[in-house]
Order: sequence, then C-alpha cells, then structure tokens
Amino acid sequence: MIENIIFDLGNVVFKLKFEKVIKEFTQNEEEIKLLESVIFSSEEWLKLDEGAITKQEGIDIMISKLPINLHEVCRKIMNSWTDLGLELNNSMLNFIKKVREKGYRTYILSNAPLEIPIFLEKLDLLQYFDGKIISAEEKLVKPNLEIYKLLLKKFNLNPKKCLFIDDKLENIESAINCNINGYVFDYNRFNQFLNDIKKYNIII
Repeated sequence: MIENIIFDLGNVVFKLKFEKVIKEFTQNEEEIKLLESVIFSSEEWLKLDEGAITKQEGIDIMISKLPINLHEVCRKIMNSWTDLGLELNNSMLNFIKKVREKGYRTYILSNAPLEIPIFLEKLDLLQYFDGKIISAEEKLVKPNLEIYKLLLKKFNLNPKKCLFIDDKLENIESAINCNINGYVFDYNRFNQFLNDIKKYNIII
C-alpha cells in the first residue's frame, strides 16, 4: 500500500519552458539555438544540478563560449530562468493538495540547482511537502542510486510504500532498483496519469 508520493519538479510539478526564456531576450533563430545549447544543454547546467560549480562560475564559462553580443543576454537568462521558465503545473499541484488531504505524505526528489529551494519558498510551495531532496544541496544527482537511498534514510521511508513520479525513464528505473514504485509522467497526459495510478489505490 502506497503511503508516500515523491515528486520530481521539472516537467512534473513545473513545466519547463526554456525556449520561452530565451525568446524574452532574442528572436534570432540562430541565437536561440546557440543559447539553448550553451546554457540549458551544457555540461555547466548539469554541474549546477550537481552543486559542483557556483552560479557565477557557470555564467562565466557559458559567456566564454558565446560571442560578445550575447554575454549580457546570457546573464539575463541565468538570472531570470526560474521566474520566466518554470510554469507551475496547476493540475499536479491540485493533485498534491488532494492526496495530502487523504493522508499521503509527499516529498520532492529533484535534480536542480541551488536557486530552486529559494524559488520554492518564494512561491510558498514547500508547505505542500513533508521533505525535499535537491541534488545541488546534496551533491548527488539522479539516476545515481545513492540519492534515492538518501531520501529513504533521511525521511525513514519504506520503499515499497513509496511511489516516485518523474518524467525520465532512467530516473524511474533507478527508483525501481531501490524497490521504490515508479511512474514515468507526461504532463500532456494528465488524465492518463490519474487513471494509471488507480492500480496503487490512489484515487482522487
């Protein structure tokens, strides 16, 4: 029986709109592709999730890969991506509220940089969770099994009584390897999600 529901953030609780962020600062298609590659698809972006570099170090490296006319654009993107590029998935937030009312405990397990806990506080979202594991804070990232083990240990959770919801198959596979039930989420198929989790007797 499921007692704990664990949520990824990106493309689960929030919809990631990175292209929208870039288009706030340039409409040039070549520049959009370059900025997406150098910022959001970069090794530095992953290192920010890992907590391996600071935000300023990440910006400095990204800027070094861009023409001078995009340096300030890069800074603006990096300083506004949470506000502009994270769209709250209200359907999922409503789901979280309802399962909490039914007595389920809810947790966050997400690959994310250090800005995200601050952003969650700003939106007053932490009230809807019993605990969180943010990769940059722990210097561990999914799908590394150790981050799942840390979650279970820190909050004293029985893995067989947990359901983890994430948008990436490899992260769900690691959860399953830790005996945690997993569901690969697609925010474009929310009603399908509600139907699928009925097998865990989660009905709202």
